[in-house]
Amino acid sequence: MIPDMRFSLALVVTVVLLASACAEHVPEQDLRILAVATPFAKLSADDLWKDFQRDPSAARRQYFGQAIDVSAEITSFEANLAKMPHIFFGQSGTPGVRARLLDDRAAETVKEIKVGDRITLRCFCEGLDEKQDVVLKSCIRP
Repeated sequence: MIPDMRFSLALVVTVVLLASACAEHVPEQDLRILAVATPFAKLSADDLWKDFQRDPSAARRQYFGQAIDVSAEITSFEANLAKMPHIFFGQSGTPGVRARLLDDRAAETVKEIKVGDRITLRCFCEGLDEKQDVVLKSCIRP
């Protein structure tokens, strides 16, 4: 093979591998959240949920995989570390924003919280699930 052709072939293979590495889902537990100094956005859980209700595709394009700070009053939470610990910010009835906690920080995050408390979490945004909840992952207190 000619050297230029080998370089071109290597470049094509690299591009194909990188394109296939693009994920459709955010990892459940992503420690990179601990290194995020500045989030992509800071907003209320209500505003985030409304963005996904208004235009789910546009909201997913905007927020998917981004670290965001979300603030709201706690509607409910699951503190059992054997299950998937999360904090839920209800919006209108059942749907809302479900913030799945980073395992390494879950006990610390739910320590001394109660329903009705206002909290801010830094999370990676996944998008809507089948229940129409906005799912956030690897959530920590910033």
